[in-house]
Amino acid sequence: MITPKMVPADVFIPRLAQYLRENVKELQPAEWSYFAKTSSFNERVPDNPEIWWYVRAASLLRKLYFISPLGVGTTRRLYSGLKRRGAKPPRTVKAPGHANRLILRQLEKAGLVIRTKKGRVLSPKGRSLLDKLSYEMFKELAEKKPELKKYLE
Repeated sequence: MITPKMVPADVFIPRLAQYLRENVKELQPAEWSYFAKTSSFNERVPDNPEIWWYVRAASLLRKLYFISPLGVGTTRRLYSGLKRRGAKPPRTVKAPGHANRLILRQLEKAGLVIRTKKGRVLSPKGRSLLDKLSYEMFKELAEKKPELKKYLE
């Protein structure tokens, strides 16, 4: 069975983000997301302010496939980074959790994520969506690289 673990993240996440943008109506960017930085350690807003919300949602879904249950505190650690402080040495700073929390709530409304006491987990609908998309992408990769065709059988 082909899973998202077998498809490279740089191929999987943009395709999933495109799917979420076109097909999941509950997932809508917040008003402030078009002009806000994604964290305090970033110096600029995202290069594509219209699609970063969907890319983050796709990334969170992929993380939920691997790490489950997942809470907002864990997502803050996963998306952390180095904050440059001028002449002082840089420090690792946790990312803000507000955007991740809103995205996870929207994914719950869409039925892709389930909330439990320990954190959020993928619903069967979300897991089947990720499996289906990863299978389609793996088939495309196997056409380009014939040595991968043996995994489709």
